[in-house]
Amino acid sequence: MRTLGGIFAAACLLTCVTACSGGSTAAAPAITSASPSSTSVSKPKPTTAAPTPTFAAVVSPAKVTAACPFLGGSEVRQLTGRPDERGEGTEGAPEKVGSGMAYRCSYGLNGELFVVAIPGSQNPTATIGKLNKECIEAAVPLPGIAEYTTQCKGPDHEEMIAVGKRAHGQTRVAQFYVPLTRSDVYLSIAKLLGDRL
Repeated sequence: MRTLGGIFAAACLLTCVTACSGGSTAAAPAITSASPSSTSVSKPKPTTAAPTPTFAAVVSPAKVTAACPFLGGSEVRQLTGRPDERGEGTEGAPEKVGSGMAYRCSYGLNGELFVVAIPGSQNPTATIGKLNKECIEAAVPLPGIAEYTTQCKGPDHEEMIAVGKRAHGQTRVAQFYVPLTRSDVYLSIAKLLGDRL
């Protein structure tokens, strides 16, 4: 598993410049039965299995508490065409980064997402520039997505997408590592993250 080193360094840079698993649970419906009377016998009601929870993306939440709610495993599998993994992602333990928090979601062989939320409204360009130092080829800006977005070939020869914007009094940066695939996939992932940060 990848370390948070790059995103920590970038977040520390962001902090120095200025000095979330989400999911819903539904309660099972209560099963009631009338007590049998002396003249009738009640039949037990059939029970139904609880529906499988589906991914519901957060859209620019007031508070970032996890990385997995920003991008679902089912979305990643659909975009990449790689059905190798199951589930909606596995949330790692959050870690303190300067005055903010860093969150990690693993999608197994399909990728890994890091989200950092730092108090304040600093421009995310410098932070993403720091992340781009991990690239083994020059980062390419993706204009029109969030405030600043780039993609490049990451240190382990996967594609790295970095998206940053200011929202809810924070600077938020998402860094997603995905196995090499088509360029439209990178763009789609960047747009989803840009809309949701």
